Amino acid sequence: MLVLIGPPFSGSDDEYGRLAELTGLLPYELKTKLRPSAWGVVRALGDVDRAEELAHRLRSQGFRVAVVDSAVASDPARLFVPLRAVEVTDSSLVLHLTEREMPIPFRAVLAVVRGEVQVGSRRRFSSSATFRAIAPEASLEVVSTPPIDGFAAADFHFATVLWSARIDARSFDFSILGEQSGGAQDLDRLVDALGERIGVRVDRASKVSSVASFTGGSGSTRSATPMPGASLPARREVPERFDAYSRLVAEAERQALRHDRTSARPPLPG
Repeated sequence: MLVLIGPPFSGSDDEYGRLAELTGLLPYELKTKLRPSAWGVVRALGDVDRAEELAHRLRSQGFRVAVVDSAVASDPARLFVPLRAVEVTDSSLVLHLTEREMPIPFRAVLAVVRGEVQVGSRRRFSSSATFRAIAPEASLEVVSTPPIDGFAAADFHFATVLWSARIDARSFDFSILGEQSGGAQDLDRLVDALGERIGVRVDRASKVSSVASFTGGSGSTRSATPMPGASLPARREVPERFDAYSRLVAEAERQALRHDRTSARPPLPG
């Protein structure tokens, strides 16, 4: 289980000092794990109860905390649906998906995660029609490695469903911006404008957050040897790095929001 601390963590000396007392970690070690205004993994624990106990201690000191199973990084239910265009009304974001349009109330938008997807990595886009709303002797051979290519992307995550809507900057319709040329610059303009209009955080920490160290997923590209007579198991693959990061951050935001709402409720009458 990953115990994460997230925004509005500012990275002040006071915060690192209090965290050192609560976790037993040294401040310099915490600074490698936690960055200002980003989700970071303060501890990875195998015991759920220990993780929840630590989370409780951290919350009691005012930190925004989530406990996330690392398997979320490769959860096949958390799919990315291509988003072709968007519209904005007074109270909702209208998603233009491949096969349908879907209005989403602003309050249902959880977060936007902005980053880069590596071309050639395993990615699975899904139809929007099925989604509800919301050897030592060998000579040494030198092989050249082609440069890694990628494209700018942004994932819109929602509070009540696990799938997310993904913008691929190469094919998205940026006409909502008026004069535009497409690409990463327009994507940044768009997500900043929508984040401010909707009132949600835009996460850009995929290259610096310690969460990225846990994006290998729980599966493996190697399949186990079956018992005699048993059928071959399904091959499990490591998810694309940004896909995994985006899933983990979204779940952290979802859990933190759920905790905030629960703790804000008035106590039941005795």
